[in-house]
Amino acid sequence: MNVEATAVRNTKPMGVAVPGRWSAPPSDAAVRAVVRLGLIPLRLLQTQVGRRLAATAVLSLLLVGAVSALYGHADGPATPPRPLNSAVPAAVSRPAAGGTATSATKSAGASRETSLASVALARPAKDPQSAAVAWYARRLRISPDRVQALQQQRVNGSTTKVLVMAQVSETNVPTAFVTVKRAGSGWKVP
Repeated sequence: MNVEATAVRNTKPMGVAVPGRWSAPPSDAAVRAVVRLGLIPLRLLQTQVGRRLAATAVLSLLLVGAVSALYGHADGPATPPRPLNSAVPAAVSRPAAGGTATSATKSAGASRETSLASVALARPAKDPQSAAVAWYARRLRISPDRVQALQQQRVNGSTTKVLVMAQVSETNVPTAFVTVKRAGSGWKVP
């Protein structure tokens, strides 16, 4: 037995007004219209096209919910980010008592990369590209000659974003935007 037969055809007129001070007798035509409008989705489900539309709507809602849940719980980074100060050894950041940071690292027997990093720490770079390259090389712990500045975008008079690319290995070539600010007569990464 379908829903329409039990809901619409077996209705009895409400001849009695609903008790209350402001109530008026209900209209049988209005009640029938509301019931018919409410039954339209059920009538659609009786047809093959209506069932297909309902199945499509349910599947669409499930897929939207699944994709939203996946985006809501995105994976974190594969490795935790390294602190910036761990890229340069302590001997580089503290100069020797009688000399500069470069002489301290050379006397300690440090490698070429460490001495280049200490020079970059001691004074600002002449242009934004070289400051970004030196900073990104220290960050990835590789030689600065394996890092290349690709392009730059001027943000304002004292800030520039530089796109840098590093060749860590044959298959690992990370890129990053490095923000560089003017520091006196040179450029430094803040």
